[in-house]
Amino acid sequence: MKHYPSNLPLVDFFRFPQVGPALVLAVLLGAAACAKKPLESAAVPQPAGATVAAAPASTAPSFGLVGFAGENGGTTGGAGGRTVAATTLAELTEYAKSKEPLIITIAGTISGGTEGASVRVASNKTLLGVGKTGFLEGVGLTISDQRNIIVQNLRFTMSTVTNTKINDEKRPQVAVNDGDCITIQGASQNLWFDHCEFFNLDPVAQPNQDLYDGLIDAKGASAYITISWCYFHDHHKCHLIGNSDKDAGDRKVTFHHNYYSNITERVPVYRFGTGHVFNNYYKHVYGTGVNSRMGACLRVEQNYFEDTKNPITTKNSSVPGNWDAAGNLYVGCTGAQPTTSTCSFQPPYQYAAVLNETAKVKEIVVQGAGVGKL
Repeated sequence: MKHYPSNLPLVDFFRFPQVGPALVLAVLLGAAACAKKPLESAAVPQPAGATVAAAPASTAPSFGLVGFAGENGGTTGGAGGRTVAATTLAELTEYAKSKEPLIITIAGTISGGTEGASVRVASNKTLLGVGKTGFLEGVGLTISDQRNIIVQNLRFTMSTVTNTKINDEKRPQVAVNDGDCITIQGASQNLWFDHCEFFNLDPVAQPNQDLYDGLIDAKGASAYITISWCYFHDHHKCHLIGNSDKDAGDRKVTFHHNYYSNITERVPVYRFGTGHVFNNYYKHVYGTGVNSRMGACLRVEQNYFEDTKNPITTKNSSVPGNWDAAGNLYVGCTGAQPTTSTCSFQPPYQYAAVLNETAKVKEIVVQGAGVGKL
């Protein structure tokens, strides 16, 4: 995938003596949620009843914060705190659990080895990869009863971990971090995951669906989350939002401009409450796409589904879920491909300026999602 630039404003580098100009631009973009640049969206139809106004057309995507993470007081991560560089697992662990606001930069690979590692992230943190090289290899993140966290421009995998346990389904599962790249639990709120890459192994070559669990999972009272411009690939189960049919709650998650490739299912599975899924590109999803369950109402809007089985559906719960479907494109798909809605949900935030025409989503997302694109 080629580099997809954005025209960023000049900044005063003397305010950040410990980092270089390129990193300062990334920090300002992620941690301070800098000014948004409109997308090519002036002529795109908006949802019925929307109060937002379309911005003038532009050729550059806006990478600013959009979605539920911008509500409830907003998400700024470690903005205002020190910028520190984590080069080892021990340094990352210490910085991440600190009580002070921090912008933690990661310029290379931090490995958990074959045993794997779990790092707990405390409130008011930004974890920021440098360029294309920030990589957490066998290191999962746990966010439990914390708030105001940004994870940006980092690569993740648990595929190097060989330490496993036998789970309730009698299958081997990575023991550390319950096999998740990122686990969100408790009453964690205001979290933004942006321009990251998550992967494990090709599901065809590695058939155990439980060996590696979720790429980003959220449960309990966690809420006000945005997952944007990320590249998820080569994995069985991507996002579990609500871990059981008894895990009631309104987690309020926005998924936008993500690239899902060679995934079996859960993009996402979503129980209870409301959510927003827009302008994502799905390619080779073999089981289910957006699976709404237990009365959830999801606004599923202007997504591009290609070679996907059951792009929008409700399965595997005693109570079905619902969708407010608008303007989705199905190319070479099979199974449930709804064009009508079973509920109605209008997100409370403005997003017209970043809502792309469905036909352009594939190109825009492939070029803009993942690391090294800021």
